[in-house]
Amino acid sequence: MKASAIGMIGLICAAGAAAQPYDGLQVNARVFNDFPSSNLVIDNQYPASLSIEEDSFGSGNFANRHMAWASEDAGATASDFDYGDGFDFSVTMNLDADPVAGREAGIMTDLFGFGFFGALGNGEIAAFGSFLPFHTFGNVYVNGTDVDLRMIYTPGAGEGMSPASTMEYIIDLGSGPVSSGPIPFTNTEGGIPTGFTALIGVGIQSQGGAGGYSNVLFSDFNFVPAPGTGVLALTGLLACSRRRRA
Repeated sequence: MKASAIGMIGLICAAGAAAQPYDGLQVNARVFNDFPSSNLVIDNQYPASLSIEEDSFGSGNFANRHMAWASEDAGATASDFDYGDGFDFSVTMNLDADPVAGREAGIMTDLFGFGFFGALGNGEIAAFGSFLPFHTFGNVYVNGTDVDLRMIYTPGAGEGMSPASTMEYIIDLGSGPVSSGPIPFTNTEGGIPTGFTALIGVGIQSQGGAGGYSNVLFSDFNFVPAPGTGVLALTGLLACSRRRRA
């Protein structure tokens, strides 16, 4: 009876955590600012939309980069994700750029360097970098069109334990969803490492010479916590820890 009661408390804690959606975006403009004289307009209407429009890049030598991180306090601070923080994140993206070479936009992460799941300038839709398991859908994106991006993180049995956490990438270019399937993490922790600041959101990077424009529209955000595995649910027996904020 005691074990059953404790188990129920853990499940209640996990359910309570999953009921709290991400309610805003913390916008970070000009994280890279190698074209400081560009015209930049950012309109944050989360969860309906986030638009980033930039033109007249002027002189520079590398790239401009703008990002917006998921937040649980209406955008005041960015949410920090740990190993057990399962989530289901989907958004529709439209990238319109000229020239398209050197432009990339999509879901982004930040931990031990930037990670990316979205469209590259050559039309490839891929996931790579940071803590993200690699996957490519090939050169399937057409500049100026909509693509639905979805990323599902499912925690594993615990850091350094088996089974490892998985990440599933899903895209829809208008003819139905295409999935990578759940891809296991292969890092030491077997998932998003706890104890570091891991950020997740959206963004755009524009690399190249002077002139041109880069416009990206993210719309129909759906970013919610998701339950972990049964083993992680049982860790809720001890405590329902609050997610840190960066």
